[in-house]
Amino acid sequence: MQRGSPSSLSTPAFVGRAEELSRINEVLVRADRALVLIEGETGIGKTRLVQELLRTHVDVLVVACPAYSRSFTLAPVIDALRDTVGDVRRLSLTPLAGALRPLFPEWGPHLPPSPEALSDPAASQHRIFRALAELVDALAPGLLVVDDAHWADPATLDLLLFLASRPTAAHRIVLTYRPSELEATSNLHRLTGKAPTGTSMLRIGLASLGVDDTRQMVSSMLQERPVTGAFAEFLHARTEGVPLALEETVRLLHDRADLTRRDGEWVRRHLDRIEVPPTVRDGVLERYRRLGAEARGVLRAAATFGDAVDEATLVAMSGLSPDEVSKGLDEALTVLMLEVRGSQFRFRHVLVGQAVYDAISPSEARRGHRIAGEVLEQRERPPLARLAAHFRRAGDVPRWCRYAEQAAELASSSGDETTAVSLLLEVVLHAELLPAELARLADKITYSAAVGVERLHGLVATLRRAVDAGDVAPQVRGLLRFQLGRALSNAGDYVQSRNELELAIPDLADAETALRAMLMLGSPFGTDWSGSRHLEWLDRAQRVEPPVRRSDRTRVLVDRVTALLGLGQPSGWDEAAHLPDDTADAQERDHLVRGHVNLSDVAMLWGRFDVAGRSLARAEHLARGGGYPRVDDLLMLNRARFDWLTGTWDGLAARVEHLADNEDIPPHTRLEPLVVAIGLQFASAPEGTARPRLEHAWELARQFPLEPITIEAGSLLALRHLIAGRLDDALRVSSDALAMVRLKQLWLWASELAPVRVAALLAGGDAKAARSLTVECERGIRGRGIPAAEAGLATCKAMLAERDDDVALAGAAYQRAVDAWSRMPRPHPALLVRERWARHELAVGATEPGIARLSAVFDGLADLGARADATRVLETLAEHGVERSRPWWGGRTGYGANLSPREREVVRLVAQGRTNREVAEALFRSPHTVSTQLSSAMRKLGVSSRRDLVVPD
Repeated sequence: MQRGSPSSLSTPAFVGRAEELSRINEVLVRADRALVLIEGETGIGKTRLVQELLRTHVDVLVVACPAYSRSFTLAPVIDALRDTVGDVRRLSLTPLAGALRPLFPEWGPHLPPSPEALSDPAASQHRIFRALAELVDALAPGLLVVDDAHWADPATLDLLLFLASRPTAAHRIVLTYRPSELEATSNLHRLTGKAPTGTSMLRIGLASLGVDDTRQMVSSMLQERPVTGAFAEFLHARTEGVPLALEETVRLLHDRADLTRRDGEWVRRHLDRIEVPPTVRDGVLERYRRLGAEARGVLRAAATFGDAVDEATLVAMSGLSPDEVSKGLDEALTVLMLEVRGSQFRFRHVLVGQAVYDAISPSEARRGHRIAGEVLEQRERPPLARLAAHFRRAGDVPRWCRYAEQAAELASSSGDETTAVSLLLEVVLHAELLPAELARLADKITYSAAVGVERLHGLVATLRRAVDAGDVAPQVRGLLRFQLGRALSNAGDYVQSRNELELAIPDLADAETALRAMLMLGSPFGTDWSGSRHLEWLDRAQRVEPPVRRSDRTRVLVDRVTALLGLGQPSGWDEAAHLPDDTADAQERDHLVRGHVNLSDVAMLWGRFDVAGRSLARAEHLARGGGYPRVDDLLMLNRARFDWLTGTWDGLAARVEHLADNEDIPPHTRLEPLVVAIGLQFASAPEGTARPRLEHAWELARQFPLEPITIEAGSLLALRHLIAGRLDDALRVSSDALAMVRLKQLWLWASELAPVRVAALLAGGDAKAARSLTVECERGIRGRGIPAAEAGLATCKAMLAERDDDVALAGAAYQRAVDAWSRMPRPHPALLVRERWARHELAVGATEPGIARLSAVFDGLADLGARADATRVLETLAEHGVERSRPWWGGRTGYGANLSPREREVVRLVAQGRTNREVAEALFRSPHTVSTQLSSAMRKLGVSSRRDLVVPD
């Protein structure tokens, strides 16, 4: 080593975070129930802050969430409790603790007997959570720390919610996490969004270090000798003040002998020739390459294992002797690439381990994963998901598939359906299974869990290749076609789905599978078939022997009810009455959740909002704790639609914009919140950017398979054309939408379209066509008892009565229409009908009642939040000499139609082709924040596609 260079580097001092530490301690001392959230991006110092916090706290339970490629159900909590408890006999536990036997088999002899098994996964999970809470309470930790919570599995996050929400338990919880790593559906949002009742919440956002703190930190690594200001500024500029990057850079400069003393201060050597690595990864690898062979071997083995690892496992994996491993560990610990916890070794930071792993050759990685898997197989309770991951990377397909399926079954039984589906999908998509095995595993995939658009398309492609293979037996091909039909339906490609299902049925030897296919063909959504063709399939399905198992019978009932009501068949309500309220069977519960989600959807289509509300509440209750993010998305979609239709608009715009931008929701499903968002925009603001957005949505809807939302988008666009006086456009759009209804022969779907079309025809002077359409609509809904369609028909009849210039006759017809809309209730259409009624009265000279009615309409629209509609009415009142004060609708001043600085940053990066997640990482924001800012910017710029974004001057 050159003279004057530091002989060794110290661990960096704790700098720049004293205020944050003081605030945390203050809330933990003051409150019995506290939740501290420490947010920050990679390497910013969250874990170091927690380490300093723990110096002054005893009786702490630390739950570390490792960065596994696949999360394992409750693994962080189980590992933490196992390491902390030691001898479970020292704790006083109730018989409830018997539920912990599957989680802690090594404690089996000392735990109470296992309670009776529950078939309902939600109830089973709740019992496990209660038992874990009892165990935590018995330990009585003064502080519960959860590090890197963004990597926690869904069940662990649910448990944290459970622990934090208990009203009678004292708890102090500290969470660290990266906001940019959170998925939109992560339950961590629920924990970090609002403090549970009676809990003090403190949110600490860690920023980068400043130049002065950078200088102090570097000096602490160099025996507390000062460094020059220029050197500190140099390091700060190249590391952006991120502590991990700063530490790795200083260590690399030390290893290169690029540090020297000058006039008592540490400075850079070769001022203009030093190259600081652009990323932490490059710096780690250069330091790694300078180590001895033994240390490099130990680090490669530890990186491959991917978790805290003992010395014996390192010997087995590295191919080194025990003495060589011991020597390598000493060096790796000395240079602070590894740290020791008891008898286990792990990387000081996950990025260091990942950088080392990326440098391992493929052949060595495969060998290491095989050995790691074989070591883990010998454990008393083998970690199934980690075994699947290791054997997959080792190229051992049979063991990968076996352990993945076992891990999926375990996750499903614990209520973690998302993890179960992810494990199965990885096998189905990448394991090159035999056709029969592919069909078997594909049938286990629950689409109510989070599948993801990209993986769903991958599943379709995989099944398509298998179906098209030449040497597949007919019965197997039939099963594959059925699974392909399921996947296509969930991807929104209903036309291809129906084609595959029709082709599958002749080859399906199993009657229950054939019945499922027939019921899917009976569903009217997403096809251009007439309603009668769907009814033929439902009749054919009715002749098949019903399934034996109750859960399968419930699935058949759900599919049949959904199809019948979507077809406007009143008999569907009689059959819906047979749906059970609840069940202890896990599979039946899944079908019931889906059934009530579907029932809420078709009930809104019928205008039966009492049923829709009850079904939504029942679905939300049944889905609680089920681990089905896709169901959660559908519930949020239906709840937003319910609020839109029933006039509960407060805060709705932000909710639907978020749903419309959620890329985890299939594009055809995102159309619903998009149309609601545009409807709110039209009602609440001048036409502006709403019109091009709606025109784009209409074109988009026509590209997707035919569903009620397609007709609704056309109805809304035609209505707004009509209100703005664009008669030709209103006639064109309403004609196209009406052709779709006539194709399906489902007048249930035309509740809002029919009045708009009749109004446009009357405005164009074609009363004959308007009357003909009204008769056609009445014939299509007669005797069916569809409140929404009856309200639409009443509106059509009122507009026809208006042409006879009989104010009393027209008034009675309009009153019937208003009453019909109000009974559901549908306040916005009711107000628009009353507005038309009032304008008719003004037009025929009935000024006094017209003004009174229009004033009441203004009040109703203002209360609803329909600002643009209320303003239009206000202007008409002013024209008739009526002065009304424009209400204040709240809000705050802002940038108006101009982009805010934060919106401008988002637009700049999106215009470069970056995804929302990449923008979030670049700007250190959450993906949800980026999505919201992007939606706002697109509205202001009047564009409907990311491709059209340009940063304004």
